[in-house]
Amino acid sequence: MRILLVDDDAEGRSFLADYLKLLGHCVEECGSGEEAVNSYRMKPYDMVLSDIKMGGMSGIDLVRELKKTNPESETDVVLYTGFIDVELAIGALRAGAYDYLTKPINMDELKSILNRIEEHQVLLRENKKLTFHFAEEVKAATHDKEWELLEMKKIAARHIGIGKIGVFSEAMRQVVRQAEHYHTDRDIPILIQGETGVGKEIIAKIIHYGNMDTTRPFVDINCTAITPSLFESELFGYEAGAFTGGAARGQKGKLDMAMGGTLFLDEIAEISLDLQAKLLRVIEEKSFYRVGGLKKIKTDIRIIGATNLDFETRVAAGLFRKDLYYRLKVGQVEVPPLRQRKEDILPLALMFLEDFSKRRSKKFRAISTQAAQFLLSYDWPGNVRELRNLMEWVSFMYDEEELKLEHLHNLHPKTLAGDNDQQIVVTGEADNSLLGTYVDEMILNTIKDFNGNKTQAARHLGISVRTLYYRLERIQKRDNNK
Repeated sequence: MRILLVDDDAEGRSFLADYLKLLGHCVEECGSGEEAVNSYRMKPYDMVLSDIKMGGMSGIDLVRELKKTNPESETDVVLYTGFIDVELAIGALRAGAYDYLTKPINMDELKSILNRIEEHQVLLRENKKLTFHFAEEVKAATHDKEWELLEMKKIAARHIGIGKIGVFSEAMRQVVRQAEHYHTDRDIPILIQGETGVGKEIIAKIIHYGNMDTTRPFVDINCTAITPSLFESELFGYEAGAFTGGAARGQKGKLDMAMGGTLFLDEIAEISLDLQAKLLRVIEEKSFYRVGGLKKIKTDIRIIGATNLDFETRVAAGLFRKDLYYRLKVGQVEVPPLRQRKEDILPLALMFLEDFSKRRSKKFRAISTQAAQFLLSYDWPGNVRELRNLMEWVSFMYDEEELKLEHLHNLHPKTLAGDNDQQIVVTGEADNSLLGTYVDEMILNTIKDFNGNKTQAARHLGISVRTLYYRLERIQKRDNNK
C-alpha cells in the first residue's frame, strides 16, 4: 500500500517507516500535519498513519483537514498516541479515523490493522469499479456469454450437418431466407423439391433448427431405403403381438421419435398409395394408430417432405394422391440445380477444397483460371454433392497450393467434348475474363457489403482470410498489368 507516515519525532518515525517498508509497503514520511496535508493534495494514499500529539496541527485536526480537502476520499487514517485517553480515542474515531493505537506500538497489532486496511482498500476499488463501470462489466460479461453461446451453436450445427453452408448466389439466399421463415411456424407442412444432390436435407434442417434455437428432435426417413412391407411399422410403430417376428413389447415408430419436433420424409414421392392415405390422415387429424393398436395417439410434429421427382407428372399418372400433394405444398421450397446458379460453383469448390485440405494437412487455397473455367463449363448432373465429392477426391490425390485442370482428370476427359463432341477451348484470356466475372467481382462486392471488413467478408464467402488476401493480391496484379 501507499502509506503517508506523519510524526514530529524523527527517530521514532524513521524506525516505524523501516518496519512498514520491510512489510512491502511504499512509505512517505512527513514531520508535521501541515506538511502531510500538502503531500496529500499532491498524490493519493491508501493509508495515513499519524501521531496525535504533535507540535502545530494535531492528528485529529489532520483527519478533519484531510476530510475537508477531499470529502470523497477513501484513504484510511490510523492514529496513535502515547497517552491512554478514552475520550481522545473516541474523538479520533468521531473525526473519521479508521482505528486507534497506543504507544509503544504493538507490531503484531499494527500488522493486523494493516491487513484489514489492505482488504478494505481492495473492496473499495472493486466496488468503485463495479459502480462506475457496471455497464461495461455487464456488456463484457454479456459478450462472453454470447460468444460462448455462438460457439456452442457452431458445434451443434457441425454435429447435425449444417455447420458450414456456402450461400453465394441470390437464388440460394432466397431459398435460405424462405427456409428460415418457415422455421417460425411448426404447423405448416412443407414440400422441398429439387434434383438429387442440391441439398434438400440441409434446407430441411434449416427449417427445423433455424438459428440453432431449438432442441426439438429432427427425425429423417429415406422412403426409398425401406421396403414397403416394413415402412408402415417403421413410421407408425407397432404394438406387442402385431405380427410374427416383432419385438415382444412392441416398438415405437418415427412419428413417436419426432414428437414435438420434425419428421423429414426424404423421397416422399416414392411411398405407396395406401401409405399416402394414412400419412394424409396424420397431417389432417394430427393423430395416428400404431400397427395392431387400438389407441389413437395425438401428434405434435412438423412434416417436411422432399423429392427429386416431378410431382405434377406423378399426380397425373395416378402415382401420388392429389389431396396429399396439395396438403404438403402449403409450404413449398424449390432448390435450383447448380448449373442454374453458376455464381455458386467456384466459391463452393474453394470452400470444399479448403475444408478437405485442412483435414488432410494439404496446401490447397486457390483455383487456377483454367480449372475455374472448366468447373464453370461443366453441367454438374450430381449438383453440389458431385462438386463436394470431386474436391474431396482432389484433396486426397494431390497437394498443391492451386487446383489445376490436370487435377480434374478423373472428371474432365469424358466431359471436355460435351454432348455434341465440340471441344471446350481453354485459354488464358478466357479464363481471366471468366474469373473476373465470377470470382473477383463477387469478392470485391462482398467486401464492400461488409464496409471493408475482410474477416466478415471471408466468413460470408466461406473461405479463409488468407485465401481472401491471396485473391486480392491476384486482383491487384491483374489490374496493374492492364
